[in-house]
Amino acid sequence: MANSNRYLAEVQLFISCRKLKDMDTFSKSDPFVEVYEKNSTTNKWKRVDRTEVIWNNLNPDFVKSFKFPFQFEEQKYFQFKVYHAGDDNAKIENDNFIGEAECSLGEIIGSQGQQLIKTLKLPGKHESRGNIILRTEEVSANKDMVCIEMGARGLKDISSLFGTFKPFFCISKAMENGAYQRVYMSEYKKGRNVSWNKIEKSLQDICTGDLDRPLLFEVYDHHKSGNHKKFGAAQVSIKSMTEGSEKSFQLKDSFVDKKSGRCASRRGKKEEKTVGTMVVRSLDIVKVHSFIDYIAGGCQISLIVAIDFTASNMDPRDPQSLHYLNPNNMFNQYQSALFSVGEILLNYDSDKLVPFYGFGAKLNGAINHCFPINFNNSDPNVQGLDGLMHSYSEVLNVIEFSGPTLFAQVIQKAVLEAERAQVHQGNQQYFVLLILTDGEIHDMRATIDWIVRGSASPISIVIVGIGNDSFSNMVVLDADEEPLIDSNGKRMERDIVQFVPFREVGNSPVSLAREVLDEIPREIVNFFNKKGIFPNPPVSAPEFDFSRSYSTERQGIAVEDVTFQVGGNQQSLPQNIYPYNPNTVNFGRAVVGRQLSSHNSRN
Repeated sequence: MANSNRYLAEVQLFISCRKLKDMDTFSKSDPFVEVYEKNSTTNKWKRVDRTEVIWNNLNPDFVKSFKFPFQFEEQKYFQFKVYHAGDDNAKIENDNFIGEAECSLGEIIGSQGQQLIKTLKLPGKHESRGNIILRTEEVSANKDMVCIEMGARGLKDISSLFGTFKPFFCISKAMENGAYQRVYMSEYKKGRNVSWNKIEKSLQDICTGDLDRPLLFEVYDHHKSGNHKKFGAAQVSIKSMTEGSEKSFQLKDSFVDKKSGRCASRRGKKEEKTVGTMVVRSLDIVKVHSFIDYIAGGCQISLIVAIDFTASNMDPRDPQSLHYLNPNNMFNQYQSALFSVGEILLNYDSDKLVPFYGFGAKLNGAINHCFPINFNNSDPNVQGLDGLMHSYSEVLNVIEFSGPTLFAQVIQKAVLEAERAQVHQGNQQYFVLLILTDGEIHDMRATIDWIVRGSASPISIVIVGIGNDSFSNMVVLDADEEPLIDSNGKRMERDIVQFVPFREVGNSPVSLAREVLDEIPREIVNFFNKKGIFPNPPVSAPEFDFSRSYSTERQGIAVEDVTFQVGGNQQSLPQNIYPYNPNTVNFGRAVVGRQLSSHNSRN
């Protein structure tokens, strides 16, 4: 999958608070919010701005909003600190500190209704100090396209009746200062009755999104010397070009001074002449939908993960192994890739249930090329990012590395899952298969067959190369140079594979996520457009009863500890790591939790 311009949008962030801790003795708190953004390189917080102060209010809706660029493949973290202004008019002091919360921009955008509720707390404390409500919406930008097919008939340059006539035309739009700015130039055609190639431009480029904005059409006779001769012009608008039954307009032997916007005849005081007719053969304004439009309408991104456990990785107990678990909690490459890609994709998955597979290992003496990490064939899911990370580290203790490296069964599993989803207008779901591998595959033909089949389904395949192998076969699967063709001669419908060797991004998790995920938004939009599936209306945010205590931390609720079973062995997990909690109530993307006992089994 070739890299192109990255998907970039601008979103507006709105902030409200509910049930804030009252910091005032004789009245209510006077809250304001300080907004900080984390630098992805230094991991330090930098102040962005603050809201206004809302006086005597424990449930403020702040008027001031904030605009931020949004890139799907980058995790942008924010910290929100709520203070009580009091009589000192928003002076920041620890005594006036109400509480803070952190989240990523992707968390907010991926939440139901693009609304995320976080509990405000003091650093290191568990007591709720109120709730902060974060809402986003994409900043309105006219993304629509205009597609125009223009022709001309009866063109005549009265000053040049001989030689080959090669007309082309230019379009200029009127600017606010009265001048004209050229926005399009066609190719030239030979003859006096011609049809030009279709114009496909954004409505913003053509007319600044204003259908009534004057457009100047100028027609020239092309000359090889570059000294093209202008012989006719007309002033119209997109709106006027769509009105009437004939949809045509006359060219006059006049020109427009692009600086003044005034028309003047080439023929001095004589009446201007008609020198031909421009014909609007077709004009369509095409609605262009964005990735955020689909997410806001409820489209789900479902992550599937598969990890290479072949012997070429070496024994995980060996410090040289690619699967070695560092006792100082330093991630190996598999962990880094899994975390950096997983944390972004899971922002857009409401239930956070991830089918998690391994391949190339020996189980009960038999080599298995697609097995669930939790050894539960009927339910291969783990819960969220913490479930992925914990399950990975646990399974290393109970499997035997083997080989060879085969992809086909894993890709087959994911493609069949995508096919079973049966996406349609009312059921919008897209799958991303993440494969982490250390070497070349040995079932190239079968792998290509399943990739070609998957190219018709709502799925993209992200392959991360771990270690220092050549990965020559992966480059073929990436299909940037040649499209893949299956055993029956069928060509892939679209390029769905993105391959990146971890070493080529300097083993940087942030750079890895940027490289492997930058095409995903475009792939999603293109797939649904091809199927004639458009974004649904934005999903409403869930209503919450703020008389109850809510926590929307990474996986839903905070508990002391829970247990997780892998391969028959129960393991106690720390507070923020747990694969599944049966005592939760799931409202779309928001999870409401009840108090748990100190130990709860997944089963």
